[in-house]
Amino acid sequence: MSEGARGQDVPVDVTMRRRTLVGVPGMPQVGEALEVRRARVEDARALASLLGSAFEGETWDAAGVEQELLCDPTVRAVLVVAAGRRLASTASLQVRPESPGSGWVRWVATDPSRRRKGLARAVVVGVLELAAQAGCMDAYLDTRTDRLAAIALYMQLGFEPLVAEDWEGGSAVSASHVVPREVWTRVAGALRS
Repeated sequence: MSEGARGQDVPVDVTMRRRTLVGVPGMPQVGEALEVRRARVEDARALASLLGSAFEGETWDAAGVEQELLCDPTVRAVLVVAAGRRLASTASLQVRPESPGSGWVRWVATDPSRRRKGLARAVVVGVLELAAQAGCMDAYLDTRTDRLAAIALYMQLGFEPLVAEDWEGGSAVSASHVVPREVWTRVAGALRS
């Protein structure tokens, strides 16, 4: 039984940071039948379906996707991996007015039937490339401690946990997502097992 199942380790929201956008890995191949491209307004319904299937307990609809992702001026790009009109993966770049030198990797989602095929890696790498092109110097993302596969991917792509004991504060990062080192120590243990 996992610690989470025993109630000792409830998943918490955490923030990770990539200190520089220099040296972003190259874009991986996603397969002949797939393409990495920017989302369009006509993708809103398919994007809502993808986000809803990837994030348990969240409800997305086309109007919400259009408003929150496709028409928000802080969201600079929404990338998708598409197979024709079907969407397999997505990630977005958000640049917030309070921290214009930092790109936020947001709404990373992959169709559960398409996971572990490098699709999330492709859209996250694409978002990091777009962040660098937009003049960002670093990148952040929020995730949850129970999303071990995602955390492993983010670490492979150069993201590091933000740890409360090392955090300087005063940035655009929510203090509620900066957790004690012991939380990340447990995550590291779970990643190794």
